[in-house]
Amino acid sequence: MDLNDLRYYAAIVDAGSLSAAGRQLGVTKSLLSQHLNRLEQTLGVCLIQRTTRRMQVTPLGLAFHQHCQLVLEEVARARAMIEEARDAPRGRLKILCPVLFAQRVLMPLVPSFLREYPEVELVLDADYRDDQDIDLISEGYDLVLEIRRQIEDSRSIVRAFTLDRHWLTASPELVHALGAPQTPAELEGVASVALQVSGDNHAAWQLFDADETACTINHRPRLVCSDPLIAMDAAIAGIGVALLPTSLCMAQIAQGRLLRLLPGHQGGTMHLYATYPSRHGLSRAARCFLDHLSEGLPSQIRHAVGDAPAPSRMQLTRD
Repeated sequence: MDLNDLRYYAAIVDAGSLSAAGRQLGVTKSLLSQHLNRLEQTLGVCLIQRTTRRMQVTPLGLAFHQHCQLVLEEVARARAMIEEARDAPRGRLKILCPVLFAQRVLMPLVPSFLREYPEVELVLDADYRDDQDIDLISEGYDLVLEIRRQIEDSRSIVRAFTLDRHWLTASPELVHALGAPQTPAELEGVASVALQVSGDNHAAWQLFDADETACTINHRPRLVCSDPLIAMDAAIAGIGVALLPTSLCMAQIAQGRLLRLLPGHQGGTMHLYATYPSRHGLSRAARCFLDHLSEGLPSQIRHAVGDAPAPSRMQLTRD
């Protein structure tokens, strides 16, 4: 089956007549008629009933037209993919990602990416909104970066990056008031600052010991927030115990503003997931961005942690 036959047939149906389709395509009516006749002969059916005055698309012809459109769209995408792979990335790349990640990890990698790909316009939307509450397609996002323990829905995961784990922390004053707890059970029902991670129960912590044996601590949130910096400041202020990313809290622990609780336990590993919302797949610019992120992210995470002096090995003891 000739692809041109399909293209001309779709144009005829869309335009409503051979003459109108010919004017739109800049070809003669007789040429379109030849392609239509050949297509019907190939299929062995009548797609369009024609008289000297009018044409009528048959029910089978209408159904066939829908399939033609899908085929032509896929051909256009395949051609665009080849052309895109052959050319340097260009155009707008709109990315949704968490604010703190954008500030501490992503932004240091952006200048080198833009220097390498000067024809890319990067739109970085740093936001703490849950992407389930955003119409990603209508708002034009090409790529979504989100930090979770795991993704359980059906979105297409392009890449997953392992980030740091979390430590239980509290202000020295609060630790003193709690009596320096030594076991997870002693923190059951403790006042807390809850860092709300999408898909998690913000009133329960899951911790793992050195053997990766899990335990759950139910706590009593006094403050719930989605910004890790706010959670850390609240913990420093003594509002409650907080489970914080190591890369964020190590400097505060080293400076004595926070103490680590239950050093034999830590939270589960968090991951950065890169997903795309569109059924058309990733653009060339998005693929290049993920390659750039993959190369630079490990060292940037180490740098974020390395900014802090080594944490104090203070042993918590009861009075």
